[in-house]
Amino acid sequence: MSRVGKFKMLNNKNRATAKESLKISELKYKWNIGPFKKSKKESVRRLNYFGFFLLYFAISVIRIYLVVYLPVFLLNVLNVNRSELAFIQIFIYLVMFSGPILGYLFDRYSKNKKLIIISSSILFLASFLFSVFGGRNLGVFGLFLAINLLSQEIVKVGISKMIIDLSINEGLKDSSLTAINISSNIGSFIPSVVFLFTVNDIFNVNQWNGFFFIGFLSSLPIILSTVLLRETAKKPEKKLEQCERDIISLGGNNNLNLFLLFLSYLLIWSDKLYQFPFSSWILTRFGEQGFKIYSLLYIVLILLNIGGWIIGQRISNKENNRINNIVAENRYKLDIKNDNQNEVLYALKLSNRKKIIAITVGLYVVLTFLMAISDFLFLMIIQGIIQVIAGVMMLNYTSLMITISNNGKYKTFLFQCLKLAYAFSCVIFIPLGTYFSAFVPIETLILIAGVLSTLALVPLLFLST
Repeated sequence: MSRVGKFKMLNNKNRATAKESLKISELKYKWNIGPFKKSKKESVRRLNYFGFFLLYFAISVIRIYLVVYLPVFLLNVLNVNRSELAFIQIFIYLVMFSGPILGYLFDRYSKNKKLIIISSSILFLASFLFSVFGGRNLGVFGLFLAINLLSQEIVKVGISKMIIDLSINEGLKDSSLTAINISSNIGSFIPSVVFLFTVNDIFNVNQWNGFFFIGFLSSLPIILSTVLLRETAKKPEKKLEQCERDIISLGGNNNLNLFLLFLSYLLIWSDKLYQFPFSSWILTRFGEQGFKIYSLLYIVLILLNIGGWIIGQRISNKENNRINNIVAENRYKLDIKNDNQNEVLYALKLSNRKKIIAITVGLYVVLTFLMAISDFLFLMIIQGIIQVIAGVMMLNYTSLMITISNNGKYKTFLFQCLKLAYAFSCVIFIPLGTYFSAFVPIETLILIAGVLSTLALVPLLFLST
């Protein structure tokens, strides 16, 4: 056989070997098991996932109470002064800026994080009860709602620390985010069902009090969730897992990329501008019957959001497999060395995340503009489509944040710095929306949010891959 023929055979054999090795590695990452039994760390992860499920279930119950029903109670039932409420909201949402500080503390002093999470969970439940029953006094309401958000932030940062520690590869990271989102959305069913059976007269304060108390009882599983949580091992598991962690973290020191991602994430949350008065607007524009239908349909919207996260996870897995195959098949053709393969994988995956986010943001913007000119039926249909798109979009935003956060010593701190964009959106947009809703049509606020969301595409264009 000629030298050329031998070289081709050797080249084909090397490519096949590289591709097969990559597939074997992916299977080991996916299952994290030996030939016949699961590792001890996998059992810890599964127990933590169940704890995450209960915790995010309880948090989501309270979240729906605060986002959907509390605005109606304050603005329509108690008829509080919107200007005063907007002023108080500025100070309430300032506590969300504690995220990076909490992230640093959890990174630096993580020995007692389980005790901290348990204490904060109890405070989270108690402050919710005091805030909703103190709604007539905006000072009392603001104080306890701020405590509620702070304790919630402590719990979520502590869990973020655990999630980041568990995120040893792209597939496991996306699976963790999807599982947690599904569990949190399941808890969102509770308020809609409870409201249907407890509040027959929307303007009856006693019925609202019963509705809020049942919400408090429904959130009690958060105490059990903290008991189930287990610490993750501090030592690296295996060389294969460490290799995948290197693939994720390469190139993450680009400060410009950090700033651009932060800015894009801030602008995409501009829907906070109309979020707080939105349910009140539904009641005012479409009447009690319209609001009750919207309350029931919220369950469907939640299911659609879950579907969006699942679709996003499958798209992500498919794209990651495609990228891995491309690198394996072209490794020798492109003369990619072992040291450079990780960089190529990182660049391709970063570019892929950027593309998916840009597409979903574009679709989201178009639907937001349509919301402003829709009747009730069309509005609910658009809301449903938005939930699916938002699921895909948020999975990729969060995954990209964790990818960048995995680079550096204080990973939780860096992740919380990126998440700080959400805190800025709450402090800026929620009080402005509450204040302007007194004399500016909600349709106008929706259009403004659409324009700001469009601007979220600009930083993505300059994101370097």
